Amino acid sequence: MSKIDNKLEETLDEPLLSIIVPVYGVEQYIKECLESIQKQTYHNIEIIVINDGTKDNSAIIAKKLANQDNRIRVYDFENSGVSIARNRGLKIAKGKYIAFVDSDDKVDPNMYKEMVTYLEKYNTDFVKCGFVEFYEDGIKSFTYNKSEILKTKLFDKYFDGILWTVVWNAVYKADLAQKVLFPEYIAYEDNYSSGMYLRLAKTVGIINKKYYWYRCNLQGISKGNIKKPLDKIIAINKLINDLRKYRDIDKRLYWKISVEYYHFIRNNDFRFKVKCIRKSLYGFLMTHLDFRRKINLVFIIIKKGIKILE
Repeated sequence: MSKIDNKLEETLDEPLLSIIVPVYGVEQYIKECLESIQKQTYHNIEIIVINDGTKDNSAIIAKKLANQDNRIRVYDFENSGVSIARNRGLKIAKGKYIAFVDSDDKVDPNMYKEMVTYLEKYNTDFVKCGFVEFYEDGIKSFTYNKSEILKTKLFDKYFDGILWTVVWNAVYKADLAQKVLFPEYIAYEDNYSSGMYLRLAKTVGIINKKYYWYRCNLQGISKGNIKKPLDKIIAINKLINDLRKYRDIDKRLYWKISVEYYHFIRNNDFRFKVKCIRKSLYGFLMTHLDFRRKINLVFIIIKKGIKILE
């Protein structure tokens, strides 16, 4: 098959969209993922595949597709995790707009046409859509109630559920996306980046259609690693610390991080057994948790024999 060249007549009025795809251990799914991007009705795209040191045939499959389509470029690196892979993609990206796709997921053919057209028309800093979570035996849908443009209280959305705390159901202006680096060597990195996007944006668009298909695959680059419960706490704590420069930290962040500590303490996973808690942390939790969780926390500490240290 000859290389597929971008057609001038199709892309003359289309700004370049950079789509960043970190790849590790997804040889079963990478072809489907990349082909779903290739089939986009929006043509002026660069598909930046970051090979994060995969040990299977994922990179080989991606390079075969790249040989057939000059919009795909594969970059090889040592394994460093999804955050560093995305950050590397951000440095390479040349587009006016940027999007992220996990390499075991797929996208609707009209996703980027609709979303880039929206950005060009309404000039929002980013636009989000709904998504479908799919399993071997079923699906679950997540979508917004209506399409709209948000101009005030944008950070409030950070507390409105998963649609707002993942990064792949969106297209971002490059000058926004490239200001925010993903926190390295931790899972739950989207909890940080999604919050920063909301804080830095002035306007956000919502499309109440489901364009992204999120595969519940335990082996993928963003899903396959053993989730370390403390990582979500680390991500939210970094968000709090980095927001201090704006002198307007939303106090609900203290509640959110307290809830994550609460879940960690009550966790019965033998790998992460809590034996003691510093008094200062205990005081913080008792200040910011809701009443029900405060009562439960006291009961859990007594039941598990957890010590409170000075």
